[in-house]
Amino acid sequence: MTALRRASESRPSQTGLPRTFRPRLGRYLPWALGLVLFLAALTLAVLLPASWSAADRTLMVLTGLAMGEFLRRVGSVRVRADEDGLLVVNILSRERLAWAQVVSLRLREGDPWLVLDLDDGTTLSAMGVQGSEGAWAREQAVELATLVARRSAPG
Repeated sequence: MTALRRASESRPSQTGLPRTFRPRLGRYLPWALGLVLFLAALTLAVLLPASWSAADRTLMVLTGLAMGEFLRRVGSVRVRADEDGLLVVNILSRERLAWAQVVSLRLREGDPWLVLDLDDGTTLSAMGVQGSEGAWAREQAVELATLVARRSAPG
């Protein structure tokens, strides 16, 4: 039994559902940076000397758009708990889990984000709870472990 599971069993939950867990620090900065990069690429494409072709300018804008989209995805990571289970949204994937599929959770000192142990023996990273946020991330992990313990318990 993990430390998070033990902590969750002794802690009363004040959490109603649906509940979304997402990073505080890494949420708006990537979105803002993505917008700035896209606008910079667009501005460069317009202000480039006439010797640059239309294809070069288009590629500049598309590169800015790709960087903006990637940073938007970075800012969109989350774990959403509802009556049916968890929705884990990472940068490149989106996974829907039933409560019973989650066996335990881990967020050890130095871990980049929460890791879910699943009933099929695999793990799933949940980037919505990021270890770099210290005590606040641990509080979110314990709250999520409480939800998992209560929702996946038989009966």
